[in-house]
Amino acid sequence: MTRTLDRFWWSRSLVGTFVLSLILFLATGAVDVLGSATDRRIAITFFIYLMVALGIQTFATSGIMSFGHVSFMAIGAYSAAILTTPVQIKTQSVPDSPAFLLHAHLGFIEATAIAVVVTMLLALLVGFPIVRLSGAAAAVATLGLLIITYTVLSNYETVTRGAKTFYGIPAYTGLYTGLAMSVPAILVARLLRDSDVGICLRGSRSDELAARASGVQVAGVRLVAWVLSAGLCALGGSLYAHYVLAISPNAFYFGVTFITLTIVIIGGSTISGVVVSAGLVTVMVELLRRAENGLTLGPLTLEQAPGLSTIAVAALVLLTMIVRPKGLLGRWEVDEWLMRLFTARQSLHRTEEVRRTSGVSSGIAGPGLGKGHAQDEARPSDPETVGSSGELPSQRSGSEVDDVGKR
Repeated sequence: MTRTLDRFWWSRSLVGTFVLSLILFLATGAVDVLGSATDRRIAITFFIYLMVALGIQTFATSGIMSFGHVSFMAIGAYSAAILTTPVQIKTQSVPDSPAFLLHAHLGFIEATAIAVVVTMLLALLVGFPIVRLSGAAAAVATLGLLIITYTVLSNYETVTRGAKTFYGIPAYTGLYTGLAMSVPAILVARLLRDSDVGICLRGSRSDELAARASGVQVAGVRLVAWVLSAGLCALGGSLYAHYVLAISPNAFYFGVTFITLTIVIIGGSTISGVVVSAGLVTVMVELLRRAENGLTLGPLTLEQAPGLSTIAVAALVLLTMIVRPKGLLGRWEVDEWLMRLFTARQSLHRTEEVRRTSGVSSGIAGPGLGKGHAQDEARPSDPETVGSSGELPSQRSGSEVDDVGKR
């Protein structure tokens, strides 16, 4: 698969990543300077959800909605947490774990990199059978992966402490750490979307049989997207573990799966849409969770309403599917929207210039000369220029031309 007409396709990816990164940087700076501690916590949660949602959306480009990508988030979280937790704490919490894990103590960057690689290798192993499935069968298979991962983590007591909380994780995740990790995640997702692999993925989503007939290795491109998306989810898992500082298998089950899938559905098929959707859903969920404990708005008092955030998120999904079925931003990225607006303004400016130029020319030439000039410039298909038999004025006889002149 080679692209000949657009050799510099990656430049659009870089521009789009720069635009989104600039927006996120400005928003992060505003939260850091003007926001409270709660606002910073919401922003960090946004970055975590964003990376997991980017992973899900990367594979969803193939037309398969995965319910199991949170399992990669869990693997990345536990892998990084085990490698960064001090040896003294692991000696107390998981004394029977393998020696190379028990005595390992790495920094955040090294541990996160190893966790991402380990997660991608596991995704490669389980991905071979899954990418060959389509439709409901693939969705059920990914759901089975989530359940299997949850069960293994809940019973692997020698390494994960089973269903108990794995504690003692050092705090590394901050506001700018989330921003720094989000930029490469956005770049990877955008490069994959704009590459030949991304084009083939979208083609297989529209018509898998036609894509196969065109020479697309559907299983191969899906496997590439599957492995890369697993790495993005593992990155989000490492951020999550080093933010909450204590994790358990219940944190990586249906709750976070529902939220991240909601972000992907609302965001649509674009990276920019997922970024906007992640911010919208994160803020809405955090605000409604506070309202679940009771809320007073002037004379209106709301008693405890458990489940209010879940109902609101579900209603938002239904509303989006009705009003904006292609997502918040449709099929265009932010940089593409800006380019379209710039092109439209340029076209409008040229049109106004042409109109002004035409008006000045008509005024200088005078009414009669302007009219004659317009007749000279008329196209052969103009009814006033072509005769009844279809001949041009130069093809008419002299008498006919004299009659036209007299009229």
